[in-house]
Amino acid sequence: MHVACVRRVRAVVARERSPWRRSGWLPRHVSFGAPGMPFHSSHSGSDATLRRAAGSVRRTAQRLKWAWEDRRLIAEQERGVLGPAHLRWRGNSAAENRVRWTGWNWNRRGEEWNACEEWKRALIDDVLCRWIPSNGVVVEIGPGGGRWSEVLVARSIRLILVDVSERPLELCRERFNDASNVEYVLSSGSDLPGIASGSVDAVWSFDVFVHVAPSDQAGYIEEIARVLRPGGVAAIHHADGRNRGEMPSRHGWRAPMSQGLFAALALERGLRVECQLDSWGPDGRYDLSGYADAITICRRD
Repeated sequence: MHVACVRRVRAVVARERSPWRRSGWLPRHVSFGAPGMPFHSSHSGSDATLRRAAGSVRRTAQRLKWAWEDRRLIAEQERGVLGPAHLRWRGNSAAENRVRWTGWNWNRRGEEWNACEEWKRALIDDVLCRWIPSNGVVVEIGPGGGRWSEVLVARSIRLILVDVSERPLELCRERFNDASNVEYVLSSGSDLPGIASGSVDAVWSFDVFVHVAPSDQAGYIEEIARVLRPGGVAAIHHADGRNRGEMPSRHGWRAPMSQGLFAALALERGLRVECQLDSWGPDGRYDLSGYADAITICRRD
C-alpha cells in the first residue's frame, strides 16, 4: 500500500476511535481535513473506501495478534508448562461462563452438542460406563441441562452436580426432582466447595473444561485431586492444542489446553494419568475431531 494511503488509513482509524465519534457527538459524515485545516462535511466515496480499508487493517492486525498468541500457547503446551501465555489468557473466565450459561437457551438440554444419537450412546457405553464406577459417589462438573446427569443419577449412590451458574442447577433440580440422591453445588468457577476431601469415587465432566480458562482448569484439577478417594478416577474432556480440528479454536470459544499440559497439571497435583483418548466406538468410529479435543482419565493413588 502506498505510504500516503497508509497515512490516510491510519487517520481514518484514529478518527473512528476518537471519543467524540464513539460518543455520537461527532456525526459520521463529518471528517477532518489536513493538519491545520478546519474539518468539513463529506459524503465522498473515498471516505467509505478508506473506512473499509481501515476495517481490513484492524481485522488483519487481530488475526496476526491471535496467531502470535496461539504460537506462544502451543510452545508452552509442548513443554507441558502453564506459563505466561496461559496464565494471561483473558477469555473463558468464570464471570464470562456464568453470564453465558445463565443466558443460554436450554430448551434442548445441551443435546444440540451431540454429533448424533449414536455418537452419544457410544460415548456413554465406551467411556462413561467404562470409567465411572456404578454405586459410588460421583461429582459432575458442569451438568448443563442434565445431558449426562440422567445417566449418572441412575448409576450413583450419591450424585453431586457442580456448576458456576445457578441456572443449570435450577434446570437439573426440576428435571431430577424425584431423585433423592442428587445434590447441587454452586462453584466460583475453579473449586468444589462443601465437598469433603477423599469422599468421592469419580468425577465426570464433558463439554465444560473446553470453555474454562487454563488457570481455572488447574484449580479444578487440584480440587479433583483433593476430593477423590485413593483409587478414585476422573474423566475430563478438554481442548487439545490450538486450531487442530475441523474448526478454529476461537470459533468454538475453546480455552487453551493440550493432552500434554493437562497430564502435567494432573501429575503435579498427585493424579496418575491412565489414558488419554480422542475417539471411541467400533474402530474409533466416533471422535472429537470437530475442535480436536481429548478426554483424560486420571486416578488418585
